Amino acid sequence: MITEYKINWAVPGNIGYFISTNQTGNSKGIYKHANFSDQVGEDSKNVESNIKELKMLHGLNNITFMNQTHSNTVLKVGREHTHLDCDAMFTEDKTISCAVLTADCIPILVTESSGRMIGCIHAGWRGLQLKIIENFFSKFKSISKSNFRVLLGPCISAHNYEVSDEIYSQFSNYSGRFRKNKSDNYYMDLRYIACDILNELGITNVTISKSCTYNDNFYSYRKDKITGRFVSLIWFKK
Repeated sequence: MITEYKINWAVPGNIGYFISTNQTGNSKGIYKHANFSDQVGEDSKNVESNIKELKMLHGLNNITFMNQTHSNTVLKVGREHTHLDCDAMFTEDKTISCAVLTADCIPILVTESSGRMIGCIHAGWRGLQLKIIENFFSKFKSISKSNFRVLLGPCISAHNYEVSDEIYSQFSNYSGRFRKNKSDNYYMDLRYIACDILNELGITNVTISKSCTYNDNFYSYRKDKITGRFVSLIWFKK
């Protein structure tokens, strides 16, 4: 059984969502226990077992994953897609589930008040700087921004995310979300920069996880370097 991270997100009744932890699953060694990425060095059979278990757990036939590269590419998902080269995707097709994999970056899940669309976004500092969030929501001209429902899942907390002055200088509009430390670097608050961006777009119905991937039961690239990726998943219920 893949252990669920519990968070209350007010979504329409036809929308399902799930975030995994690394507490239980089929992964071994440094990847234990529930790695969902076949790009980090783990035996693909273990990854496939975790995906199969996830599908069975929620009665899903298909899950579309992204080949994430910290880009600002946003794509619409079709039934023919199992993997897309992008860092954000969306669909209105009721047979499709959308997954984002992370290990410190923000997993963002999206729907709207009537439950007619779903989507997900992979957002680290590069994605935020490249306007991945803005690009995603620019795809929806017919949906009022006030109707969106957004979940910012577990990511690395500011206290554990030290960045250089070079990165700080690229976020001058969000300097209040950085705190200088004794090393003359900065602690960067990814989740609240993302929240600020959403609010600026007129999206205010935002649920924010307070969990930190560095400290809690998640994978953390900043902490371990070679590690797995946990999944944040959204789908249409049958």
